[in-house]
Amino acid sequence: MTPLSVWFARVLGVLGLGAALLVSLRPLVLAGVSYSWASASVLLALQVLLSILLLYAAEQRRLGSDIAEKAFPAVVMAVLLWCCMFVYWLRQLA
Repeated sequence: MTPLSVWFARVLGVLGLGAALLVSLRPLVLAGVSYSWASASVLLALQVLLSILLLYAAEQRRLGSDIAEKAFPAVVMAVLLWCCMFVYWLRQLA
């Protein structure tokens, strides 16, 4: 049976990649600020990277790999840090 954390990480990874794809096709406007490659390229690049790493770490955790013991918590913390960076970016521009 797959742990709930693996399912949650997979969902977050897929949602992150999907959101980055959607934003690349049509910019998202949040609080009057456009979230697109032109205005937030570093945040979007980190979003794509973290989504891929989250999917990889979830798969390694599902397989019971040794690397998952350190990679999974590190990626989860990196995603939380990205969320803080996103909120900071949004507050600076609004």
